[in-house]
This record gives sequence, C-alpha cells and structure tokens, in this order.
Amino acid sequence: MCSRHEFADGDVLISESDKENCDLYLLVNGNVEILSINRSSAYGEVVLSKQDKNIFGEVGWLTDQPRTATIRANGVVEAVKIDGKQLMAYMENNPNIGFILARRIARLLAQRLKFTDDLLKQILWSGCV
Repeated sequence: MCSRHEFADGDVLISESDKENCDLYLLVNGNVEILSINRSSAYGEVVLSKQDKNIFGEVGWLTDQPRTATIRANGVVEAVKIDGKQLMAYMENNPNIGFILARRIARLLAQRLKFTDDLLKQILWSGCV
C-alpha cells in the first residue's frame, strides 16, 4: 500500500486536474510547491509551499474528484506514496482503523480550513483600513 520515493527538483508528484490518480503522499524530507492555475483565480497562478512531515493529495482522494493543484518538488524530496484505492479498501474492511484514519484526516482538513479562514480575514480586514 505504501512505497518510498525520491524526487528531484522540479519533479511533479501530482498534476492539477488529474482524474485518474487518487494517491496520497506523506512528505518525509524536503519541500514541495503547490501550484494552481485556476482559470477563475484573479492572478492565474497560486503558489504555496509545504515542508517536512506533511500529507497532501488527501482532497482528491477523499472527494474522488480531479486534483485541485499540482505538487512539485522544490529541491530533493523524499515522500511515501500511499495507494489511495488500497487505503480506501483497507479502511472499509477495517472500520475501527478506518474511523481513526478518517478522523485524523478530518482534523487535518479542519486545521487547514481554519488557517485559510484566518488568512482570508487578515486579507479582508487589512483592505478595509
């Protein structure tokens, strides 16, 4: 279900709009950039970064929808790739463990939503001064 991979600078781990791949990644070492070329975005491209020990790819896996962003290695990156289909089957076959994993993922998404909400408030409030 899991395999360790090393990526070189500029390698793409996840491609925006990909409908086939539902794998998740756990960043073991290094940094990745999160790029989105969303046509509805005012600036056309949004770039964020994540550092060590972070999980990504969970939104596409959870929603079974096309990827919302591209994940690209920024320098050498070590990551564990988790097969999304196998993980989902494992969770369904082991509901006690599935519940624990689902709760942790929900907690992670809630933390990210709170961070985004706080950031949006800062942006909106700083524009009103």
